[in-house]
Amino acid sequence: MAIKKLEDLIDIVKKKPKKKVIVAFGQDETTILATKRAIELNFAEFTLIGNKNVIKKVCADHDINPDIYTIIHEPRELESGIKAISMVKNGEGDVLMKGLISTDKLLKCMLDKENGVMIPNAVLSHVSIAEIPNYHKLIIFTDAAFIPRPNIEQKIAMTRYVIETARKIGVKRPKVAIISFSEKTNPKIPTSVDAAFISKMADRNQIKNADIDGPLSIDLAIDPVSLKYKGVTSCVEANADCLVFPFLEAANVFYKSLTYFAHADMATYIVGTKVPITLSSRSDTVRNKLYSLAFACLMAEDIDDEVGKEK
Repeated sequence: MAIKKLEDLIDIVKKKPKKKVIVAFGQDETTILATKRAIELNFAEFTLIGNKNVIKKVCADHDINPDIYTIIHEPRELESGIKAISMVKNGEGDVLMKGLISTDKLLKCMLDKENGVMIPNAVLSHVSIAEIPNYHKLIIFTDAAFIPRPNIEQKIAMTRYVIETARKIGVKRPKVAIISFSEKTNPKIPTSVDAAFISKMADRNQIKNADIDGPLSIDLAIDPVSLKYKGVTSCVEANADCLVFPFLEAANVFYKSLTYFAHADMATYIVGTKVPITLSSRSDTVRNKLYSLAFACLMAEDIDDEVGKEK
């Protein structure tokens, strides 16, 4: 059965073997509070890499016993990321969590050709799960963080990633909308052509285990009234489980609009790496960081190295 709320992720991972999480520059308040809650819920254990004195002060300020963590003293931001990547690459962690380290520094460590954690030939992408108050189920979307102008190969990989994620949370055959500004296929609009291409691949069973349609405007992906009014027939049926956005600006604006206008809760992680990586914003809430941790721990159960590879 598909889960309906992000808190259900925690119920699932609590029943799985406990995961080892390495936190890069894990010395900020929200990260420490989120990891403490994960320890209380008994689904993960943590190694915090950062300034030991700062970590202990944050713990003291919140009446947390620092002994619940393994703490590695590395007060330099970039070096903490290098150390965290090295540990997960050597099998000392199942999940990598972004702490106070900046995204660009963490990416530099991840993408290092000799010492990084990229799966060879894989597409690096950012996947989000949103719990939106006025939508009847969780919705998964990509890519709000990494790929400015994804080409067709990257969009195919992104589509497979959201399908895999949806199936992981219990959606046996997810409905996937490939988003454009209109449902009309227009040869002059590259995002429209790409969407139609991916949709036809699904029709020919080249992308499996999902009902995929595109191009679709976002209203036709999620609103039955709009679908009926426009007289469009779609296998997604205005009941999308997943959205694949045409480029980063659209997905990022969608992400932030959900957060600030709709007050949606979010869980996010990076896919295309040898271990799941949480990439919560440094301004994210404790709750959203906790959900992202649970999400990443769930995805760590079995990473399929073939998903997302460019053919």
